[in-house]
Amino acid sequence: MRLKNLFLLVIFGLSIIILGINGCPSTAPTTNIAGLTMSFVKDAPPVSVGVGKEFPIYADVLNKGGEFINKGQAKFYLSGLGPNFENVKLSTTNNKTLAKESAYPDRIYFAEKAKFTFPLQGILVVPFVLTSCYDYSGRAQATICVSGSNESKICKLSGEKITSNTAGPIQVDSLTEILNQNKLTLVLDIVNKGTGQVYFSDTDCDKLEAKDFSESLKQGKLNIHAFTRDNFKCKLQTSGGQIEGLEGMVTLGKVVCEKDISNEDYSSAFTVEVRYKYRDSISQSINIVP
Repeated sequence: MRLKNLFLLVIFGLSIIILGINGCPSTAPTTNIAGLTMSFVKDAPPVSVGVGKEFPIYADVLNKGGEFINKGQAKFYLSGLGPNFENVKLSTTNNKTLAKESAYPDRIYFAEKAKFTFPLQGILVVPFVLTSCYDYSGRAQATICVSGSNESKICKLSGEKITSNTAGPIQVDSLTEILNQNKLTLVLDIVNKGTGQVYFSDTDCDKLEAKDFSESLKQGKLNIHAFTRDNFKCKLQTSGGQIEGLEGMVTLGKVVCEKDISNEDYSSAFTVEVRYKYRDSISQSINIVP
């Protein structure tokens, strides 16, 4: 009996140790951080192909995020091919609306009968680069404490205030509050959690693909629109400098919104909408054999 009890005690102890290493399962809600994903279709292009032999080039695109992408609002570019490929379309758009949080991909066609025509003496490795550039948006919901006292009995100024985010690569990752005398400050942290780059909402995708310098300066910027009944003003950017308002341009990272406060004491909804262009790329190499 003593040996049995000792054995059970050892098993219990090991269970506690393993639980301590792995941690308890998280109950915090998670948000999908993908937007539009892409993949080349198997054998289109193939791994290897001979000079002068025809082959297809297709890609499957899947909108995993929480916003529709309207017809023509996503552009796709195929690069890296060089001048010796024939019958290849180097750019295209989505010919129908891409449903949000879709489980089924849409197919994009770049070539049915592509071929490499230049004679070779040895194997040539060609990297195909597929780039997407599309309009996207999202919303973050928060419940804030509008109070002139750190000892409010209605709500708490401390703690994280974000309650939800739309699925997508750009997230309002955090919203916290700071009370300093008669000024209540909201600090938003807007983060790119995807694998691509974010650009301001009016960015021209064709110019970006052509490496236009002025368009490249819009990287890291986006448009926000804050919805609140509490007279907050956010620090926004313009070409002429900083302004205050509820809608305009900001850069990724910290965004500050403020209001003067006296004896208010209540909870309130605060919503932030973000709009932007998102650009992402994948690549796959093809071997051209003589």
